[in-house]
Amino acid sequence: MNVRSLAVRVLKTPGFVDDALAPVRETVPDPRDRALLTALVYGATRHRLTLDVIARAASGRKTIDAGLLPILRVALYQLVFLSKIPAHAAVNEAVEEAHRTAPKAAPFVNAVLRGAQRLEGGPHLLPRPGLPTLGLKVALWGSDPAERLSVAYSHPEWLVRRWLGHGWSLERVEAICVADNIPPVVTIAGRGAGVEAITGDPRDVEGFQEGKLRVQDETAARVAPLLDPRPGETLLDLCAAPGGKSAHLAALLQGKGLVVAVDLSRERVRLVRDSVRAFDNVRIIIADGRRAPLRPVFDAALVDVPCSNTAVLGRRADARWRLSTGDFANLHPLQDALLDAAGSLLKSGGRLVYSTCSLEPDENEERVAAILKRRPGFKTGPVVRTDPAGGVGGGYAALLTPAPEPPSGRSRS
Repeated sequence: MNVRSLAVRVLKTPGFVDDALAPVRETVPDPRDRALLTALVYGATRHRLTLDVIARAASGRKTIDAGLLPILRVALYQLVFLSKIPAHAAVNEAVEEAHRTAPKAAPFVNAVLRGAQRLEGGPHLLPRPGLPTLGLKVALWGSDPAERLSVAYSHPEWLVRRWLGHGWSLERVEAICVADNIPPVVTIAGRGAGVEAITGDPRDVEGFQEGKLRVQDETAARVAPLLDPRPGETLLDLCAAPGGKSAHLAALLQGKGLVVAVDLSRERVRLVRDSVRAFDNVRIIIADGRRAPLRPVFDAALVDVPCSNTAVLGRRADARWRLSTGDFANLHPLQDALLDAAGSLLKSGGRLVYSTCSLEPDENEERVAAILKRRPGFKTGPVVRTDPAGGVGGGYAALLTPAPEPPSGRSRS
């Protein structure tokens, strides 16, 4: 089976696109073919709204059979967003794929792709990551700014409107949308301070297989140091999977002290175990972080809570399509409960870092404000807040430290 057919197969697989892609990638021996397969799957997933609008414009139909969309998305992604794939190869292979899986629809697939090619050469400009804008003969969106950002950059329109509703400028929201469609830069940590960008498979980098290096983006790499781990301390990582931050905390302890890594999922704990395999000062516990069987013995705690992931939509290609308007509020009770649990496990004077992979104020600043009301013994310290940019994800992290004791009010005699 050729690479394009494999990409279509992955897109047709229910569930998370990463989970569907991983086993298929392992069946492709040539590194160049694996890279193309990855680019097709993630590219067609990120840009799917734009590609679907182009398909409807080229077909003259308001709806297209859902079973044909993966074939059309893979082919149109090559035609619109890749410059080194011959157009005839993209079209011919898509038609052949249709012949194999839906023979009666093959002429329709051919007509849509030929029609899409004929749309090129007009005054309506479509932005493309890393390529010149593409002129089209038809407008894909109207005059509404939110609709333009949604269609041009393939984001759910409700999400674009939500961001604009925060009071964020159109320029900021557009910059976020642009960044979400740039293939993520792979960076590794563990060789000195900061992170290092690499090309190719991180597993091929010396030291990675032994656990001395880890994949970690720039924003994530700033979270553990915010906690200011000190050799000899006992630290808690309450939502530890996949384990990169636990490993970072263990490294910052310089072999002196202990990291207790807690996660609910037995499957994800395996990822933690793999991430910290180079460190002998990490203890892993499978438990619900809200009710972990632990005592208040920790000098500091990190709580990287489950969230909407709106700061890392570039790295998690299908996350934007999995979100719904109610997800944000539904996560607040869990986020609050995890924060409270972490706070209750600290020694007197302990430090706490709350972090997310979210851009949303109601998942970030508002959750911190809420715990300060519930636990007046904390005050806010430094905050790390970044938007995604240039292939690197964003995020939020806030340090909470003990608030000074209020004066007793008694005068000295």
